[in-house]
Amino acid sequence: RAVTIASGGPIMMALLSSGEADIVISGAVAILRGIASGAPAVIVGGQVDKPDYALMGAKGMKGLEDLRGKIVGVTGAGSFSEFAVVESLRRKGLVRDRDYTLIPVGGTAIRVAALQAGKIHAAPLSSGERIRVEEEGFPVLLEIGKTIPEYPFTVIAATKNFAVSNPDKVAGILRALDKANGLIRKDKDRAVQLGKAHGLGGDIQTQRKALDYVADDFQVRLKKEHLAALLTVIGIKKSPEEFFDESFLNRAFSSR
Repeated sequence: RAVTIASGGPIMMALLSSGEADIVISGAVAILRGIASGAPAVIVGGQVDKPDYALMGAKGMKGLEDLRGKIVGVTGAGSFSEFAVVESLRRKGLVRDRDYTLIPVGGTAIRVAALQAGKIHAAPLSSGERIRVEEEGFPVLLEIGKTIPEYPFTVIAATKNFAVSNPDKVAGILRALDKANGLIRKDKDRAVQLGKAHGLGGDIQTQRKALDYVADDFQVRLKKEHLAALLTVIGIKKSPEEFFDESFLNRAFSSR
């Protein structure tokens, strides 16, 4: 039985570790850190192959230089949003704690509310929320996905027990997601309509606009070299094979 839970990567990793979930789609960084710490989980595929984030600033901000001395709000410690902000700003010459302060705020709705209330000066937001706050006059300070495009955003991970015991089921899930991703890329209007019919929240026009930013990034086929690059930058000195088992993707698509 599929259950939809919208939350940050550390919570999704906790669900896997506790056995409350057999398989999740989650931010890649939390999954990698969890497995590196001994969590009995394995990555079986990808979902979004580069960060779907834009760093949105407070009204009146003109660019990244305005961020100096300011507060950036992210989901939480160990989340992908934390990594994405720190790494993308580092590439633009801004260093955490020296040039700006990073604080854990919470999920998307809380970050948006904090930005609107002036409690933080910037926050990473995915496509749907980015469109909404941009229409309210909040500026885009940085296209994070274009700044760090080589790092996978979300991955599909399973408990080792579930994956080993149910390889055909895992392969079936990967094929189903691949089919869904293909529809998203080829017919965005139809994809949003189907999503709405099955409980997709939010304004349907906003969701449709969001797909123009992210649709091409939906990819189940995870590239090992991109995972290796992410491991390196987050300081985990292990090979991607210790985290990612390609056999499930091979099983899913061996006949294609």
